[in-house]
Amino acid sequence: MQFQGANMLRHLLLNFSRIHIWSAVGILLDQTSRHFVKKKPKSFRSIGGEDKISELSDDLLVHILFLVPTKDAVATMILSKRWRYVWTKVPKLTYPAESNVTLVIGGLLGRLLDRLFGKSDKQERFIDKSLQVHKAPVLELLHIELGPRRLDDVDVGKWIANAIDHRKVRELCFMLTWSAEPTSLPKSLYTCETLVSLCLSDKILIDVPSLACLPSLKGLRLSFVVYKDEDSVVRLLSSCPILKSLVVDRHHQDNVIFFNINVPSLEYLSYDYVKLGAQNEGIVGTLVIDSPVLKKIFITDYSGDFCSFENKPRLDKAKINLLHYPDNKFMRSLSSIMCLELILSVATLAWLNAITFSRLIECKLIILNELEYWLEPLMSFKRLEKELPISWNQPSSVPECLSNHLEIFEWKGYRGRREEKEIMRYILANSKCLKRVGVFLRSTNKDKTMKELESMSRVSTSSHLIFSTQVEYMSVNNEVMSD
Repeated sequence: MQFQGANMLRHLLLNFSRIHIWSAVGILLDQTSRHFVKKKPKSFRSIGGEDKISELSDDLLVHILFLVPTKDAVATMILSKRWRYVWTKVPKLTYPAESNVTLVIGGLLGRLLDRLFGKSDKQERFIDKSLQVHKAPVLELLHIELGPRRLDDVDVGKWIANAIDHRKVRELCFMLTWSAEPTSLPKSLYTCETLVSLCLSDKILIDVPSLACLPSLKGLRLSFVVYKDEDSVVRLLSSCPILKSLVVDRHHQDNVIFFNINVPSLEYLSYDYVKLGAQNEGIVGTLVIDSPVLKKIFITDYSGDFCSFENKPRLDKAKINLLHYPDNKFMRSLSSIMCLELILSVATLAWLNAITFSRLIECKLIILNELEYWLEPLMSFKRLEKELPISWNQPSSVPECLSNHLEIFEWKGYRGRREEKEIMRYILANSKCLKRVGVFLRSTNKDKTMKELESMSRVSTSSHLIFSTQVEYMSVNNEVMSD
């Protein structure tokens, strides 16, 4: 059944504005049509627009506008007096980067927004005024992305203070990519009782007061921010008693050498530090992780910093990409891992062979070196010698993780060379629990290579062999990957 109010909403928005209006509103309003009796269609002028839209409750209208971008929600104010302030009750405000250069709105809508917000081609003015007019008692989400130009006459900290002090914000994401110096945020940010999720990115200075307390915060992301000092890192993390998820992206100018993560409640950690430039060259830093209930960890660290675990956690999943040799505590923590993803290099193999994996059921390896340099040390699980072999020799004993646990084996970039055939035969002949073998072929003669693989003996009679683009595999961070 066609709902005439839905058609009117779509046409009015398209006629009065140059904004690309979302289709979601039309779809959602169409779905409500079953609640209304179909009447003979009339022209927009004869309908007037007020009666049909007025039949929708405020709660329904607010729910609809919650699903669309803020600039589109604001655009509905032109429909009628009934709609003028509905958007101000929506508990979500989003200002993405793509609308930061200029907000071009013409016609009647442009004049209305100019009257309400001032010159509407100034994004900072739009953010400032829409925050002032907004009436929702609780702000579920505030997402602001600004840059790259500097806003000389706008206090961005005022927006954050407004959301914290007057809107009881629960989820806050603030990304500042301008070219000016990093800016501090209001101290009240670090004592907000309602924040559940916090994301701070780029030109933000983390200056945490001594009395910081974030009692509700469960998710924290710090991406390429600058810290006032190392104590600010400690104070921020120690102020989060129920923090479950932490994502840290670092750069070499963040003012921190010793990065300590002491969060007893932490279950998920992603840490990415790709050190670039000559600054701090020769200075070796430290990453210390003290989170006894940690279950998932994803580390990429090219800095050469020292890495250590305290209070050995019982990890389930890990993705490790290190250029240095971790300490014994770090390696012992990995020994209980169930799902492991490794970026293999000479440095990785050097410490990998010192670990006994007691629970490993899934292992994904990404090879950075030539095949001949990693086959033997990997399969033998012995310490890597100074001179690596140029060919693979069958180890004297079969690793337990291979014979009694391996269920899925995938090889990307298989060429069918002699050494590759040898390692494939060995795995197929000794993996008793194997269920699936996926092979991404890079051979010039794929038909011949597939026949060779199919003819190899498999100790697991229930295993399946899948070739090329038929394979999809799940990485340890639950992302589906395919060739």
